[in-house]
Amino acid sequence: MKEKIIQDVDLIHSNTGVLIGTVVLILLWLVLGLMERRGQHLGGMVARAIRKPLLLGLSASMYLGWLGRQIASNVEWLDGSNALKLSATITVVAVMWALSRLGHAVMKTRRFERWLQMDDPKDLSMAISFIGRIYTILILVIGAGALMITFGVPATALAALGGGAGVGLAFGTQNISQNFFSGFMLFFNRPFKEGDWISTNGMEGTVENIGWYHTRLRTFDRRPMYIPNAVFATNSIINPGQMYNRRILANIGLRYEDIPAMDTITKQVRELLKNHDAIDTNQIILVNFNAWESSSLNLQVYCFTKTTNWQDYLDIQQEVFLEIAKVVKANNADFAFDCTTLYPAPNLKPEQLFPSS
Repeated sequence: MKEKIIQDVDLIHSNTGVLIGTVVLILLWLVLGLMERRGQHLGGMVARAIRKPLLLGLSASMYLGWLGRQIASNVEWLDGSNALKLSATITVVAVMWALSRLGHAVMKTRRFERWLQMDDPKDLSMAISFIGRIYTILILVIGAGALMITFGVPATALAALGGGAGVGLAFGTQNISQNFFSGFMLFFNRPFKEGDWISTNGMEGTVENIGWYHTRLRTFDRRPMYIPNAVFATNSIINPGQMYNRRILANIGLRYEDIPAMDTITKQVRELLKNHDAIDTNQIILVNFNAWESSSLNLQVYCFTKTTNWQDYLDIQQEVFLEIAKVVKANNADFAFDCTTLYPAPNLKPEQLFPSS
């Protein structure tokens, strides 16, 4: 089998073989050119992806192999097998290049996007990026294996080398591997996506990029924060972007002299929240006098907004608080503040407080 392959390669590197190969390359160039003119059709996309690497790679493989064979035949100490290895190396590189371009071109098509069945553009972009990285690594591994076999490394030895290297690499790069596989799980579990605001282990910010090794956040003071992906595998993640509502929770202190108006205020505030367009009435709404504080009567307000947008939530909360203030004022009540009131003892004369010296 090997001898037959060598004979076939010798034929390709002969003058006749180069002539036939040139004709084939010209025909291939014409066919791919015609296919490329089909625009957005599948054939045109395939032609655009593989035309350059195949034509350049096969041309270089054939002509450089022929040139190496000619030089080796005229120089006694040169081995003609080097020309074969050179030709095979260029061919492998060209094929891997073509496959890489073709795969990434397919991932950019509408058909591939529909196949992923993702409605969120950010999820779709992250999925395509992740699949593209996996595909690139696969192409590089296959290409490296093909080149090693080309240079005479036995397939069994290559498999043993790969297994041993994998074990050694796993022990030597444990942290890197952990971060890598954590990034892999982030893609499939998707606890967050690019653009989400998240918080984990005391760190928070907006997700800008989810990489193989780390995830980049942008903090609220606009500084970049790089978090190893392993952190997300061992710590809980809070993702406000996946909330259904935002909560309004306030404890409002009223004066002790406002006890007669407390029941009316409670009912009016509760009715206010139930009729507010921005408050989700499907969620629980609580307005209750719930505690005797040292200098105030505590009125607790508990409800949820329909929106989860941070800015809109703050605007709604402000509007609700101002409406509550109007209710309090309308009932001739007021808000309490920390203070200490001194009541003088009965029948106490001033000279008893400040005796003359």
